[in-house]
Amino acid sequence: MRNILYILLFLPVFSFGQAFNQNDNKISIGTIETIQSTLLNEKREILVYVPTSGGVDSKTRYPVLYILDGASFFHSVTGMVHYLSAIGKMPEMIVVSIVNTDRVRDLTPTHSTSWSNGEQDATHFKKSGGGEKFISFIERELIPYIDSHYKTEPYRMFIGHSLGGLMVVNTLINNPKLFNSYVAIDPSIWWDNKTIMKQAAIVLKQKEYTGKKLFFASANTMNKGMDSIRVVKDTANGNLHVRDNLQFREILKKNKNNKLDWKWKYYNDDNHPSVPLIAEYDALRFFFKNYELPKQLDDRSINAEYIQNHYQNISVMLGYSVLPPQSTINFLGYNNLSGKLYEKAYGFFKMNIDNYPASSNAYDSMGDFYVEKDDRKKAIESFEKALSLKEVSETRKKLEKLQAKK
Repeated sequence: MRNILYILLFLPVFSFGQAFNQNDNKISIGTIETIQSTLLNEKREILVYVPTSGGVDSKTRYPVLYILDGASFFHSVTGMVHYLSAIGKMPEMIVVSIVNTDRVRDLTPTHSTSWSNGEQDATHFKKSGGGEKFISFIERELIPYIDSHYKTEPYRMFIGHSLGGLMVVNTLINNPKLFNSYVAIDPSIWWDNKTIMKQAAIVLKQKEYTGKKLFFASANTMNKGMDSIRVVKDTANGNLHVRDNLQFREILKKNKNNKLDWKWKYYNDDNHPSVPLIAEYDALRFFFKNYELPKQLDDRSINAEYIQNHYQNISVMLGYSVLPPQSTINFLGYNNLSGKLYEKAYGFFKMNIDNYPASSNAYDSMGDFYVEKDDRKKAIESFEKALSLKEVSETRKKLEKLQAKK
């Protein structure tokens, strides 16, 4: 049993080189940065991914996803964020992956030298219990560093697996204001005689979690022949991990009035090492289930009011003002323009100008609208405004063509 628990506890520590090839100059998905932590009295490496739309001159700001065991999960999380945001399922996000130095020290909130079965292991656990100092590092040093060096929005997500999941749960219980959403993947909540479960049973009754979300993933780590129904009454230490997760779910169920928006999911076909990938995906889909427009973009029943209401709801969801993407509104404008629904088309093009007054493309599109309406004067004015903001060869050609007409 101890061998199994050892794997559960220490497995996520993959080598840095396996997770991020810093010598590969052909494809770059992020940067490696080093922070000198006063609180931890050491240098800490982080991996940072910024969406491709966030160029040097971009004014776009992004919510931030923080993930523990950063070298292990940087590729999977950034890949999902990039793809899901590209297809409109979630917002683009900055991803900050925290690389480990002393995993047991940082990811255990209390000091203990015991395995779940009570067996002592002073060698591996002698430095345990540094979790509160580690969270202070995240709150007082890492987050301010990211906010000062990158264009961030106030929405923050926290993801952790195994001991990292324990730290996520501990933060939700003891420092819930630090993040907006929490992802605990097969967390080691057995730690220190289930201290975090005892705390949760009390705190979840007392605190209000309005606007907070939790996704709790439980892997199938049970002994062969056991199932998720019988395991609740089972006493074998080999089934403890799943049994504790189920007990934590009951604690969540008993506290329906604290306004925490949570989802618990059991992965029968995944074990402790394989569950992070699918759980990360499911968590993102759960948190942002209402982010995507319910209607297809080519649906011409969509009007400006529909778009405004949808993004007002997204703004409430994320806690800051979210504007409709220029590309989305431009598509709607041209879609209606091609259908000769001129009033609606104008409304969408005007929306982009109002939301993005420094956008050359917004004025270029309005110029196309006036060309279609055969309003040469206003088309010229729109193209000239676009070019005053940014010189674009295609826009210049459109303007010169109009000016050449008598």
